[in-house]
Order: sequence, then C-alpha cells, then structure tokens
Amino acid sequence: MKRIFQIAYDEESRLQRAELLLGCGYGVISVLGNEAAKVLLSSIQHYDLFIVGPAAAEETRREMVDWLKANYPQVKILAMNPPDQQVPKADYNAEQAENWLPIVKERLVNSSSVR
Repeated sequence: MKRIFQIAYDEESRLQRAELLLGCGYGVISVLGNEAAKVLLSSIQHYDLFIVGPAAAEETRREMVDWLKANYPQVKILAMNPPDQQVPKADYNAEQAENWLPIVKERLVNSSSVR
C-alpha cells in the first residue's frame, strides 16, 4: 500500500482530502500544521508522497517544503496552491482541486518504494 503524508492547514480540507485518498486505497497520515508534521516526522518513516495543503501563508508552506526536502530528500512533494501561487521547491504544484488527484495517482503508480 502506498503511503501519503498530508500536511493541511484547515480541518475541513484535511478530513476531505484524507477521506478521498483513503477511498482510493492509499494509506494516509494527516496532520494539521507544520509543527504537528515535524513532530510526527521526526522519526524517519517510509512515505511515498507528501501533500502540502493550500490554506496557509506562502512562507509557512515554503518552510514546510524546505524541511521535507532536507529530511526526506527522496520523497516527492505535491504542493496544493491558491490561484497564481506555487512553491518552487515542490516536485509538483496544483492549483485546482480536480488537478491534484491525477498527480497523486500518476506519481504513485510510477514510483518505487523510497525510504
């Protein structure tokens, strides 16, 4: 089972995305905010993809992507963005809700397990 770690910044979106991903057959760990993510990720574990939600300030989201790249350099990151915004160091950027799930599916079908 492919494992996704989601960092969300609002509870409703966190629950909706987690439910959708679980329904697609993925294992999902979902947290609210950067600090909760860093605590859970402080002991290196296996994940196939990170998702960074759109509902935080650009600086907060960039900080999380930078931290993930430093601590999990082999794992791809999907940044979900408000309109006209991207996180340059993320591997994938998606603006619209309907655009992110195909990226997840494509990435996880084509990935091999990375630790």
